[in-house]
Order: sequence, then structure tokens, then C-alpha cells
Amino acid sequence: MRAPFAPSGLVTSSGRSISQYEVARARAVAMTDTAAMGGAPAYEGASGHGTYFSEWPAHLGSADRDWLPARNAVTARVRERTRNDPVAASAKSRRVNAAIGRGWRVKFRPNARALGIDIEAARQLGADLSTEFQLYAYGHAFTSDAERRLTWGQQLRLAASHIVVDGEALGLGEWAANDHTRYKTRLRLVDPDRLSNPNNRPDRDDLRAGVEFDSDGAPDAYHIRERHPSDFGGPGQYRWKRFKRWTEWGRPQVFHCFEPDRAGQTRGISRFVAALKSFRALSRFTDATLQSATVNALIVAFMKSNGGPGAVSESFEPKDVRDFETWRQDHYKEHPVNLANGAQIPVLPYGDELQLQTASKDVANFDAFVRAILRLIAATVGVTYEELSMDYSQTNYSSARAALRHAWAETVALMGLMEDQLVRPFIVSWAEEAFDRGYVQVPDGAPDFYDAVDAYCQIHCIGPGRGFIDPTKEIDAAAARIEANVSTLEDECDDQGKDWEEVLEQKARERAKYEELELEYPNGALDRTARSSRDPAHQAFLDQRSAA
Repeated sequence: MRAPFAPSGLVTSSGRSISQYEVARARAVAMTDTAAMGGAPAYEGASGHGTYFSEWPAHLGSADRDWLPARNAVTARVRERTRNDPVAASAKSRRVNAAIGRGWRVKFRPNARALGIDIEAARQLGADLSTEFQLYAYGHAFTSDAERRLTWGQQLRLAASHIVVDGEALGLGEWAANDHTRYKTRLRLVDPDRLSNPNNRPDRDDLRAGVEFDSDGAPDAYHIRERHPSDFGGPGQYRWKRFKRWTEWGRPQVFHCFEPDRAGQTRGISRFVAALKSFRALSRFTDATLQSATVNALIVAFMKSNGGPGAVSESFEPKDVRDFETWRQDHYKEHPVNLANGAQIPVLPYGDELQLQTASKDVANFDAFVRAILRLIAATVGVTYEELSMDYSQTNYSSARAALRHAWAETVALMGLMEDQLVRPFIVSWAEEAFDRGYVQVPDGAPDFYDAVDAYCQIHCIGPGRGFIDPTKEIDAAAARIEANVSTLEDECDDQGKDWEEVLEQKARERAKYEELELEYPNGALDRTARSSRDPAHQAFLDQRSAA
């Protein structure tokens, strides 16, 4: 057998010998390139020829090979856009507000069947855990935050901002042993830039982008730089700490929250990445249009003269204006051009021309172009055009509802991601302390906390409400869903960011107060609303008012 790099007996035009390997490679390429064999590929998208495919740079690579080398540059550009571009800043704000709002209410729902207790005991346990966590998460001392600056809701907003902009959020579970607070469990949110390989060493199979993997390919530990890479000169600039994902007894310690696009992906990718080119193009187009408008407003005219710019500029000095004006008037008197009705056209000296300035920029289609680009950006980042631009001038009820449906699906997906990868694991850490310190008691007959962690820590998060586009129609529909048993009061209250139990308790207190004051409790509004909303004449009136 001949060696693969042995000479083949062929030489190039420059006289270099061609190896057997090069010959075999050329034959393989020729055999696999259908076009080279005289035919077209079965799939047009596989062609390497023609106007559309000849210069299309695309290659197959693993998820990490494609993303990790580009992460720093792309993430920096996304952040720059969200700082300086009003459209990008609007998209970020809308997504965070829709998913988090002021914060989430966490309701515990222990699994009675899994714990071997009756439903009432499970409900009482859930109420106790919910009350404890509410006081802990939104107390005045900010005890959920390792830096003691943010409430639980504000921490969720910060984490959501990182997910939207950076594509991922990173947190550490800490134990504040020296703090004299009721709970010592803390959440510290960390800039994802600090997650990196120690001493910036190259990636390998068991360590990529700061994430260390076990033999099964599961994340096992995280290497976090003590300070941000751009903080030059500070202590900890070149020191890393290794954090195990779980402690020896199973307490969650690192929370790395991102949604992978491909199998084997180590770090998150922002939705803004696909829209970067559109953001940049829109920004440049807007800047150019504004510059043209500014030129048209500030530069009224300019003089063309054979005398040179020096002579012209000197003649327009403030001290020479009067002399120049006298000379100009004398010249016009000597060279009048008379038209009908005594009209005259002034004649400039030979070689001079006065030209009005108008920047040649077509701005007639500016608004339509901007709207088209904004719709593309909105579809990419997961918000509606109306949310992104705050332009509701071309929206009716039907289109708004259709857009809101898809935008809400994006919001629910983001909320689910945060609940599964950040909120619930941190809840496990907190609940462990709550049971260990005796603030919440294990019900009689129930297993130990460590033997049924997931059964104890089933939760339901109540986020911000969707709001109403047309309250009349939507309240009518909600009442119909409840009446038809396809929905519950809890579901409808969740959509509005409310706790159904608190709503009923408040209504009971209000009803009792009405009776105490001998006032008539308001009834029948729903029936009247339903009748009016279904009345064709009333609906026609609403449509006419909306069109106006």
C-alpha cells in the first residue's frame, strides 16, 4: 500500500509534486459535486453555483464551535444596540415587563399523593410555605439578594434582562452565615461574561466556556472569574473560583439559565443576534435621513464663483457685507432684465452662480420603510410591532388580538424557562433552610424533605397580567369559559396577574362591608355587559367609534 502523502507522479504548473492524498481528495469532491458531473443537485439549496448560491458562506459545525468563538463580539454588539438604539431598548423593555412586571408571586402546591398526606394538610403546608417565602422575598431587608439591594421581583427582572440581551442568566446560591437575618439563603446574580475557562485556557471536551462536564456530558461545575474581564488592575482580575453545581447533599448551588437552540450547546444565544444587521441598517438609514433634513434646514444656499473660495468667503465677512451689498445693487441697476408687468430678474456677474441647497435624499417613503424593518425586528425578538414601536394607528381589535396571542406565547416561554432553571432550583435551596430551621413543619406521616424534594417544592408562579384590549369582549369571554367549565377562576385570575384566593377573600370582605353599611351590592353588570356586547347595534356603534 502506498503512503497517502507519497508522490502521485503529477506536478502543478509551478512544478510542485502532487501527493496521492490531494488526488484522492479531488476525486471525492468531483464525485460528490453533482453539478461538476453535469447535473443539478436534487435540492437547489445545496447548489454552489448561480447568482444566489455561489457566494453563500455556510458550513456545518457543532453548536459550541459555531457560537463560542463569536460570543464575546456578538454579545458586545447586542449590548451596544440596547444601550444606544431606541428600538432595541424598547424591545428589551417590553420583553422584561411582559414576563416579569413588578415581580412574581410564588404559590407552593405540595403534592399530597406523593407525600402520602391528605389534601387539606397539603394545602395548609403550601399556605405556610407561600407565606414564609413572600415575607422573605419582598421584605424590607432584601434578604433574598446576596448584595442586599434588590427584592425577589427585581432580581427576576435583572435575570430576565440578561436572558433577553445576553441569551443567558447566571446565579449562585450562597449562605450568609454572618448575617443576623431570619433566613441566610441568598441568590447572587453574576454577569455571564465572568463564566470562562481558568486563565483563559483553550476549550476541551470536559471544559468549555467555563462549564465543566462529567463523564456523561452533564454540567458538573462552573469556573467563575472573581471580577469582570474588563476590570483591569483590580483584585481578583486573574483569579477564578470553581463552584459545584450541587453540594454533596444535593442543594442547588449554581443556576445557569438559558434555552439551547441545538443539542450539545453550552452557552445561551440572544434572540437579538439574528436582528443585529437589521438594527444596524435601520440606525444608519435613520441617521442619514436626519442628516439630510439637518442640511436642508441649516444650509440655505451656496455661491459658485470663478473667483475661488477665498475671494467668495472674504466678500461675506461681516465687515464687508455693506460694501458687497452696495456693489451688488449697482450691478443689478446696470444690468436689468425686464419682464412683463415690470418684473425683473437680477443678473449676477460673469462666472458667478447662486444655487439653493437641497440635500438630494428621498424621504417620502421613510415611514413605510421604517415600519417594514420594525416588523421584521419585532418578529425576530418576540414582541409585536405595536409593542416595539408604540404605534397603534393601524391596529384594530382583531389584528391586535392575533398579535397578542403570539407575543404572549413568547412571554410564557420566557417565564417557563426562568421558572424551571432559576426559580424552582432556588426555591429548593430556600425550602431546605425553612424546614431545617423549623420555620415550616413536616406534616405527620410525610417523608423527610430530602426524600421528597420535588413533592414539597411544586410551585405555581403568578406573573404580570396580559391586560385587556377590549374589556367588554374579554370579560364576557372569560365568564363564558368559566360557565362552560373549560376554564377556572384561577386560570382567569392568573391571566390578569392576580391570586384567585385573594380575589375571593377580598370580595367576601367587600360584600360584608356593603351589608354592614346597608348598601346594595352591585349585581347584574356582567349580564348587561354580555347583552350589550352581543347586540349587533351596540357592536356596530363600537366599530364605528373605533374607526373614527
